Amino acid sequence: MNIVQQVDTALKNGLLQGPLQGAGISVAFDTPDSAWIARRTGPCVNAFLHSVDEDHSRAQAGNIGVVDEEGNVVGYRRPPRHFRLSYLVTVWAQSVQDEHRMLGRLLEWCAETEELTLPEGGNRRLTLRLRGTGKEKLVTEDNPAARLWTTLSIPTRPALDLLITVPLERQTTEAMPAPTRGAALRARQLSTHGNRPVSRPQGRPGRPGRNVTEIG
Repeated sequence: MNIVQQVDTALKNGLLQGPLQGAGISVAFDTPDSAWIARRTGPCVNAFLHSVDEDHSRAQAGNIGVVDEEGNVVGYRRPPRHFRLSYLVTVWAQSVQDEHRMLGRLLEWCAETEELTLPEGGNRRLTLRLRGTGKEKLVTEDNPAARLWTTLSIPTRPALDLLITVPLERQTTEAMPAPTRGAALRARQLSTHGNRPVSRPQGRPGRPGRNVTEIG
């Protein structure tokens, strides 16, 4: 599954194991337009993904070291990028009273739940909150959910605008061997061969002769 499908699954599991547990209500991710309303059967919670944007407030610079079990640095990776998936959550039932009752449960669950776990992400956590409860201010004209009902050509209905932030890990670069900082050159004095001195041919005037070991 790609990352969006994983977030869908995490949200669905969280709802079915939380406020919808034992309620006999299904979870859908369809566009709640007039065609979907006409073919819908039974009570349903619809989580419509209406926008995806990057959370630049979580941006980090530099590289992160990757260490093995022995504590050795085996690679580097850039910090993850965080993206926000915005879901318009609505309740569809036989009566307004049933819808409001279930919407209240969803609101309480969203207020209490701060994290979800990706189904295929190991320990990767998703942060969950309602729009307008964090650093951003709820501004109607800048809120994409406020324009959805007009775009979908259906009457406005109560909804929760749910933000789920997911970290996207980046590729790891293997650590390279440490660079060579210099070279050491060692020299030793050549000894005589037996009792005879080693022949030392004369070099050119002004230049020292080379040491040559006599081969017997």
